[in-house]
Amino acid sequence: MAAAGTGSNPDMEIENDNKPINHPKKNEFDLGADFIAFEDSDDEDEPSKTGGPPQKCATNSYFDRPTTEFHGGKRRRPVDEDEDPDEGPITGPPPGCPWMGHRNYSKMASAPMMLTQELWDFVDYISPTKEEHQIREYVVRLVRKTVRDLWPNADVVVFGSFDTMLYLPTSDLDLVLLRDGGFHKLDLNRLASHLRRSGIANAVTVISKAKVPLVKFKESITLIPVDISFNLTNGIDSGQVISTYIKEIPALRPLTMLVKYFLMIKNHNEVYKGGIGSYTTVIMILSFLQMHPQIQVGNIDPMDNLGVLLIEFFELYGLCFNYTRVGLTVRDNGSYFEKKDMPTNHQSGRSGQAQKLLLSCIDPNDPTNDTARGSYSLQKIREVFAGAYGALTQAVQNRHRELFMDDKRVSSSHVQFDDRNRVAADSKQKSSGLHRSTQVSLIKEVYQVPMHIIQHRQKIAKVFLDGTYQVMFGDPIVHSLDLKTV
Repeated sequence: MAAAGTGSNPDMEIENDNKPINHPKKNEFDLGADFIAFEDSDDEDEPSKTGGPPQKCATNSYFDRPTTEFHGGKRRRPVDEDEDPDEGPITGPPPGCPWMGHRNYSKMASAPMMLTQELWDFVDYISPTKEEHQIREYVVRLVRKTVRDLWPNADVVVFGSFDTMLYLPTSDLDLVLLRDGGFHKLDLNRLASHLRRSGIANAVTVISKAKVPLVKFKESITLIPVDISFNLTNGIDSGQVISTYIKEIPALRPLTMLVKYFLMIKNHNEVYKGGIGSYTTVIMILSFLQMHPQIQVGNIDPMDNLGVLLIEFFELYGLCFNYTRVGLTVRDNGSYFEKKDMPTNHQSGRSGQAQKLLLSCIDPNDPTNDTARGSYSLQKIREVFAGAYGALTQAVQNRHRELFMDDKRVSSSHVQFDDRNRVAADSKQKSSGLHRSTQVSLIKEVYQVPMHIIQHRQKIAKVFLDGTYQVMFGDPIVHSLDLKTV
């Protein structure tokens, strides 16, 4: 694996922890620094068709990207204008893959490029629309008004994924209450009671014994989940750091959206349940990009290689990383360190065999804070990462076999990628028209969009179109937002 063995100390082992784990057999997925295993024919190599790069967000601002209209939870895309009539009509997306639209992925030059394009389309699909973002802004205004009815001198500040535009359709809305003089534990219950009486909150829960006490609820109109903490500004500082890194490393955003969504559908995204939180997820991905040897020397553009990088991320943290001995930091361009060198306060609560398999991520804002300290379900998370690595690799292999191989003569080999864009150098364009006209998802075994997410987005769209909040706050009712207004 390209990124696994590189770090500030080249002699440090970044290998697995010899724990039993379900992962692809070695002879099925032989690895090399610049290779992904495919099935290949014995014919002579031919130059690949270059094809255009995957269509993706051209800027760091999500709302500046070229998108199409949003209708009931689906973004509709036109059929490719340059479709070849000899290859037959392009079918619609497979069941359960609404992100695919009618794009002709099979006309791309290689299976890895198809994977990258489909991942970009998936990121586009799960990213917030302007209408969804506007509704969340209204929810913030509503909560702020309600809180000030109780504490007139308090301020309500939004932070986390809302500010960084890294939130998913069903992500929590993170708010912090700031007030001179601070708050007491009884104030959590006072706020919870006030929210219930006001009618703006359903399913109000007080979590008072957590490291960060919270009041959790669902806003009554949209059912958007909201978390409120008290007088803690580290979340605001973390958001500013993430925003800076996203500007410096644009590929951080799409990879974060993909990994966050994956952890969410696997129920491993809640720290209080042992999962990996959003901030730690960003640090893991940032470290992976900083330590990747091909990126370090400028051999590949991460934005054009999203598919390969996602596979390598799952490989690193699912199969290769030595969680028992090694931790990571993204400070000073990133490095790995041995856990034995960690400060004592990082290691408290980590004794015992059951707690040895824990990730250590140093907070770039606070070197004394290990952001992954509460992620005790790492063994299960590592297993699902390994499974995703195997599923994506197998899907790319199978599609390569269907589109670029002579069915009569098959042998296993590696496909070397071009130094710059990772396009497979031996794509032969030998597939039938049937294979090229049938939509095939390369990610459906790893990514799904459950019906409850589609229904939630439809509900948010309806609330916006109905003008519920616009009437509440005296704003003009509009039926859509122009993409250029932000």
